[in-house]
Order: sequence, then structure tokens, then C-alpha cells
Amino acid sequence: MRADQEDGQIRFRLGPVERWVVVSAAAALLAIGGWGARSVSERLDKQGDAIAALATQQAVTNANLTTISAQLANVPALTSDVAELKVRVDRHDEDIRELRGTRGLK
Repeated sequence: MRADQEDGQIRFRLGPVERWVVVSAAAALLAIGGWGARSVSERLDKQGDAIAALATQQAVTNANLTTISAQLANVPALTSDVAELKVRVDRHDEDIRELRGTRGLK
């Protein structure tokens, strides 16, 4: 580095070894930048595939939840049906007891 006597501006002059060092450093920076960009791109691709798989799993889960919800909607009706059947069974048991009692009277 030296001040030029004619116009007062500072100028840098690199020798052949310094030029090679600067070119090598620039090439290394470009290579590292390319590697980093490729690495980020690969990770984004993997993440996109994982998100697609997750979306498929979520759709299956939603379908299963819909099926379960439809089945659970019938539970109150089933409860009343079971209660009605219990009353019928109790009535039939009572009728059978009565029939057995009348058969013994014969």
C-alpha cells in the first residue's frame, strides 16, 4: 500500500503470491457457499417429503375420527335399546316363571 504522489489516493498492489492467495480464498468461499446451499436444499426436500407423509397420515386419522364419531352418535340409541331389551327379558322371565307355576298346577 502506498500513497501515489500524483493524486493523493491510496492504491493497493498485489504481487503474484498475494493474488493466488486472494483467488484461492475466493474459490474456497464459493465452494463453501455452494455446499451450504446444496445442504439447505436437500434438507428442505426431506422436510417437504416428511410434511407430505404427515399430511397423508393426518387424512387417514381424520377419516378414522369421522368413523368413530358416527359410531358414537348411535350410543344413546343403543342405550335405550338395551334398556328396552332388558325390560323385555325381565318380562319374559316373569312369564316363564308363571308358566312353570301353572304347569305345576295341572
